[in-house]
Amino acid sequence: MNTADLRFNIIYTPNTVDYLAPLVHSLLRWTNCQYRLVANACSISDRQTLQNLARSDDRLDYVLASDNEMLEHGKVLDWLQEQTDDEYFCFMDSDIIATGSYMEQLGAHIDACDVFSSGHPLWYAPEDITLPAHFKRWQGSYCASSDNKTLGFTYFAVYRNALLSEVRNETGVGFGYAYWSDIAPEHKQTLNKIGLRKIDYDTGKLLMALMLARGTRFRAAELQHMHHLGGVSARAGDEFTFYTRGKIDQLAYKFAGGALAGPLLRLADTWYGLRTTSAGLTPAQSRQLSIAERRIMQSRARKRVNTARYFHAFLHSLLHNTEAPDLPVLGYRPAEERIRQTSRDLRALFESLPGRNQDG
Repeated sequence: MNTADLRFNIIYTPNTVDYLAPLVHSLLRWTNCQYRLVANACSISDRQTLQNLARSDDRLDYVLASDNEMLEHGKVLDWLQEQTDDEYFCFMDSDIIATGSYMEQLGAHIDACDVFSSGHPLWYAPEDITLPAHFKRWQGSYCASSDNKTLGFTYFAVYRNALLSEVRNETGVGFGYAYWSDIAPEHKQTLNKIGLRKIDYDTGKLLMALMLARGTRFRAAELQHMHHLGGVSARAGDEFTFYTRGKIDQLAYKFAGGALAGPLLRLADTWYGLRTTSAGLTPAQSRQLSIAERRIMQSRARKRVNTARYFHAFLHSLLHNTEAPDLPVLGYRPAEERIRQTSRDLRALFESLPGRNQDG
C-alpha cells in the first residue's frame, strides 16, 4: 500500500501542546503520512499553536473536537471516524516520536491484516503486553492474550475503515471505555464464547473483541524507529517528582541502579495491590482480581506515572533550557535504557528546532 495515503489523527488535551506538538516535526521528517491535529478542550493559545503548526506543512491539518469540555478519548475517536471516508482510519497518541523511517514496515503490516497497531510504551515489561486468560481486566498495554489471540493497542492504530464502520453500525459499539454491567446481552454471549469476559474494557478494547469474534485479522508489532513515551498527556498536571506510594517505594528509590531496587519495587507492587482498591473498580470488583493481577496493575501504574512525570519534566527542561530531571527508577533495566535513549533522541530533535531551546 501507499503509506502517503494514511492520515493519522493526533488528539491533544489541555497543558500538553507546548511539550508534545514539537514531536510532529519528527513525523514529518521520517514519514510520508498525513496528520490531523485534534484539539480536545485545549486553551485558546494552544489551539492557535496547533493551527499555526498545521499551516506550516501541507501534510497537516487541524480540527477542533471540543472547545471547553474535555471529551473521553474514545468518544473523540468515534467522532473522528464518523467523519472519515478514507480507506483507512488511523490514529496515534501525541507522545510518539520518530527517529527514522518505518514506512516499509508499516505498509507490509497493513497489507497483511485488517487492523494493525503498535506503540508499545517505553516503560513496558513482557508481563504488560500479554494478557493472561484468568485476568479480569483488559487494560491498554495488552496487545495479545496468553491463549494466542492477537488483540491490539489504541496507541497507534490503522483500521480498514469500511470494516470498522460495518462493525460499529451492526453492534452499536464504539471506542469508548466499557464495563461488563453496561454491555448488551448479545455481546456478553459473544465475549463469553471467545473467552474475553472481563470486568472492564479500556478504550477500544470492547470494539476489538467484537471485531475479533467476526474474524477480523489483527496484527500488533513494534515498529523500529517509532517510540511511544507512554501516558505523558494523562499526567500533564502532575508534579515533577517520583510517584511514591509509601516507605517501600522510598527505600527502593534509594537503591536506584542497584540489585535491590527491582525486588523491593516488586514487593511494593504486591503490598499496595493487596491493600488498595484497583483504580476504576469498586472494592468488591477489586477482590475478584488475583494477587498476580493486583501486583501487575500496581506495577503498570507505577511505571507509567513515573515515566510520564519524567518526560513531562524533561520536555519542560528542553523548552526552557533548564536542568534535566533524574531518570526514573522502574525496576526493569530494559525499560530504563529505552527511556535513556529516547531522552537523547528528544534532545536532538528539540535542538534541531530553531528557537525551541530558548527560555520563553
